[in-house]
Amino acid sequence: MPYPKFVWSPAGGWWGQPKTWKRNTVIVGIGIAATMAFVFKKSAELERRTLYPRVWIPSMIWAKQFKDDSDPNFQPPKSL
Repeated sequence: MPYPKFVWSPAGGWWGQPKTWKRNTVIVGIGIAATMAFVFKKSAELERRTLYPRVWIPSMIWAKQFKDDSDPNFQPPKSL
């Protein structure tokens, strides 16, 4: 099967396997983890709910709104 002998692409062309692929993978993984940590932290800081959830949701663990009692109207429903 004929194929071009010289191909350039960001992924390395035909059968590209750079020598530093493990290091590159770790660097990209750390970058993705740091970005996701920042997005999660910012999202948790900005999260506000107008109604108390009817059932338990995971964000109740980290949301500040559930930890402080500054809003007397934000209470669990009396019955489901």
